[in-house]
Amino acid sequence: MPVSRFIMGVDLGQSNDPTAISVIHHTVTPTGDWSLSYGDHVRPNVTRERSETRFDVRALERVPLGTPYPQVVGRVAELLDRPPLRNGCDLVVDETGVGRAVSDIFESAGMRPQRVAITAGNEITNPENRRWHVPKAHLISTVDARLHVGELRFAAELTDAGALAEELKDFRRTVSAAGRASFNAREGKHDDLILSIAIALWWASRPRTGGGQAAISGFV
Repeated sequence: MPVSRFIMGVDLGQSNDPTAISVIHHTVTPTGDWSLSYGDHVRPNVTRERSETRFDVRALERVPLGTPYPQVVGRVAELLDRPPLRNGCDLVVDETGVGRAVSDIFESAGMRPQRVAITAGNEITNPENRRWHVPKAHLISTVDARLHVGELRFAAELTDAGALAEELKDFRRTVSAAGRASFNAREGKHDDLILSIAIALWWASRPRTGGGQAAISGFV
């Protein structure tokens, strides 16, 4: 089935880190080409239509450092009220550093975000409704994989495209003596833009049945 949907990722900053907001347009487009998937003695052969999957970053911005959280929530609400996002957009918020209290402001404003705590573990867990624990390694590897196959793309006119390019250059993977990998920006650098994209991309990549259509025109 064709898919066209929007996901907004919000990486909530702290005193020394700005908040970043990204919007991904996730599309799955049937190509009209068909292929035969061979089964076995249990599963029959199946003919499937090929499709193209894209995750296009349509908006990316940093909120000025020191902006009060209620104003951040107001900015998110303003973006969600613009077409085509007002027709439907999943909201995913990283509450790792700021805690539940800040995410509760989104709830009080009438939003129902998926609330993500980024962990150093290996498994994704869902301890409560709309609350997730997601390993940072999984988030970053998802970004890396989608970039590698050309499915993750960036609009040329993104406001903070230059800052994102710097973040990608400064991002580093390190492995401890115990063999555990960690992913962080270099000292003194930021990774807020990457993480806002990563949590939105993670949510967009999750299996989902069906798919609604939404026009991209008019989104600025």
